[in-house]
Amino acid sequence: MEALAFEDAVRAILDACEPLASETVALGAAAGRIVARSLIADDDLVPFARSAMDGYAVLAAETRTAPRTFVVRARAYAERGPERRHEAGTATPVATGAPIPAGADAVVPFEDVVLRDGAIVCARSVTAGAHVFPPGEDARRGDVLARAGDVLSAAVLGLLAAAGHATLEVVRRPRVAIVTSGDEIVPVDASPAYGEIRNSNATSIAAGLASFGADVGQVVHVRDDRALLREALLAAAGVADLVVTTGGASVGERDFVKPVLDELHAAFAFRTVAMRPARPTAFARLGDARIAALSGNPAAASVALHELVRPAVHALAGRRRTRLPRVAARLRGELHAKGERTYFAFVALHVDAGGRLEATPLNNQCSALTRTSVDASAFAVVAPGRGDVRYGDTIEVDVFDWSGVRAAVVTTATHT
Repeated sequence: MEALAFEDAVRAILDACEPLASETVALGAAAGRIVARSLIADDDLVPFARSAMDGYAVLAAETRTAPRTFVVRARAYAERGPERRHEAGTATPVATGAPIPAGADAVVPFEDVVLRDGAIVCARSVTAGAHVFPPGEDARRGDVLARAGDVLSAAVLGLLAAAGHATLEVVRRPRVAIVTSGDEIVPVDASPAYGEIRNSNATSIAAGLASFGADVGQVVHVRDDRALLREALLAAAGVADLVVTTGGASVGERDFVKPVLDELHAAFAFRTVAMRPARPTAFARLGDARIAALSGNPAAASVALHELVRPAVHALAGRRRTRLPRVAARLRGELHAKGERTYFAFVALHVDAGGRLEATPLNNQCSALTRTSVDASAFAVVAPGRGDVRYGDTIEVDVFDWSGVRAAVVTTATHT
């Protein structure tokens, strides 16, 4: 089968990953979850006018003849109590957030008055609405507070709490299983013999999936044995919404993942992708589970994880935005085109003195390295047919680590 164009591969994945069922959770347990149905304000938030600062509530029209003396009434705190009404010729001390007495329409800050014998002297006139939060400033009745597909961030949860949403309907977290394979792979705590390597992919992929919002369940490793792999895939597909495999995805003598999936009558959306690295990546459906088969090379697996598996997890979780943020940057280096493949080059991002985003390709783009994805904060994306990209050219980058963006001067490099 001919390699599928990268963008077509992403669309095929999204088509195969409809949002999972919803569930109800307590507000305090909803951080990072995805809104299943849009949430509407049942009332104005808040439904009364409040003081924006400590001061005195007055009727603005009564200050037109300033300087003006007002008799001070009992203080209004930000607390539950009977609604106060403004009396002509008076001022009510109000704390920040306290309701404005009915009939008053402005607040004079404490520092703008002189207190004298139980009264205040207001030296300047104020306008109606000065230092007052009007009713419904956060939201009006019927406003959308959170849309289906939104991530429930701390700020959104605070708004929903203010609106009285004690429980929320969210999309169920995708359950993901990981199957790694390879005779050369040993546990992390092992002392590798000659020719063996520790299983770094299981750790990095599980951590990545968790950061995408997945519920990572079983993580198993099997040797290069068709029967063992078949058993592992069937077991994983029986408990997971998505199974991610690494190793055995190419066409070598001991690359068994795709042949075993064929034996199991899995339905392939694609078997290879026209991208570099990560060309062997495949995506299939086995029963109710989706299968993402990744290369065993760590850097290639990292590209596939971010560019192909992340959209699958986010789509299953019901997110509206499923892909990495793509922004423009100026290239500090050179990148050589990869013909008809979409090329993803690991780059470090920084902001120059003028505030412009710049991308520097890493010196070593080898797909077999583990360190590559550690030193990068984004992928430079070279579309098929674009040709070589030169120093100073504008290029698109997919950012996977904003914390790695820094202000620094870096060296120029050329990559193949």
